[in-house]
Amino acid sequence: MDELLEFLKNNPIFYLATNDNGQPRVRPFGFHMIYDGKFYMVSANVKKVYKQLKENPKIEFCSMAPDTHFLRVTGEVVFDDDNIEAKKKVFEIMPDLLKMYGSAENPAMSVFYLKNITATMASLTEPERKII
Repeated sequence: MDELLEFLKNNPIFYLATNDNGQPRVRPFGFHMIYDGKFYMVSANVKKVYKQLKENPKIEFCSMAPDTHFLRVTGEVVFDDDNIEAKKKVFEIMPDLLKMYGSAENPAMSVFYLKNITATMASLTEPERKII
């Protein structure tokens, strides 16, 4: 997990892929955290991505560094929307999200973590290797 976190620290924007009625959809994400030993993300439950994740919780995301190293992460989304402490931690890490959600009690705020997470690292000149 350390290598994954270090990569995302240096390359914080990653591109999450979902399934939208058979059509792949990719969008940038910029928030992640480790909470209670799990890799968490956040989104609003009014967004299309939320509906897509509810319909098919399997995801993959990718990020690339300027030196051509790239990270690929797969997992299954587990929604944890009743976890107020996890939501409060989101605001500690990224206070700007308070502008969007106002408080951890906002029912539109959805937090989720990945189970069965795997991660690989590669580059244009190096083969893929498993890091989680």
